[in-house]
Amino acid sequence: MYDIKYMHCARSNLFEIEKNLDAKDTRLADKILQAINERIQSLQEMPMRYPKYPHNPRYRWTGTHNYMIFYKVVESSVVEIHRILHSARDIESLMSGM
Repeated sequence: MYDIKYMHCARSNLFEIEKNLDAKDTRLADKILQAINERIQSLQEMPMRYPKYPHNPRYRWTGTHNYMIFYKVVESSVVEIHRILHSARDIESLMSGM
């Protein structure tokens, strides 16, 4: 079983997602944030099952509800969550600087 570690950028991304969605629809925000959390928690088992991000293969990615979750598997039992981004954003540019 892998431990999940949220990096600063990922925590900031979650805060912004919550803030933006809450302004529109609190129930929708809860649903999407729960789905993101469940997907991240699922990385505790078999985190290598998702593909490497082709534009920056140091990261793997998975997604839910139009949000892409970028992460690294480090050491022998840690998954670092680096970014959580809406797929409509310029993902390639945002990930190229990481």
